[in-house]
Amino acid sequence: MATSAERKETRLVARTSPEIQEIIQRAADYSGATLSQFLIESAMEKARNVIERTETLHLSMASAEALFAALENPPKANTKLLKAAQNYKDTVNVRNHSRNHPAP
Repeated sequence: MATSAERKETRLVARTSPEIQEIIQRAADYSGATLSQFLIESAMEKARNVIERTETLHLSMASAEALFAALENPPKANTKLLKAAQNYKDTVNVRNHSRNHPAP
């Protein structure tokens, strides 16, 4: 059995109108869940959908073939790209240096 020190739970709080709470409570009742269970299950379903849409790349066959062709045969880097890459490296190095060596 988990002790209170082992259980790491957080509380989610949301303010809403009585009308919205009534609708959500009615839906929870219809589904046989408590209000908390219904809110968590609904939020998790929505969160998973958002994450999947954001982190998944959907391509047509033609687009996928074009992507793989570009990955297998990348174009030569032009001056603008090389300059942008150097600027990025300089910026990252400055940030990393300031994190690893804070000012006295």
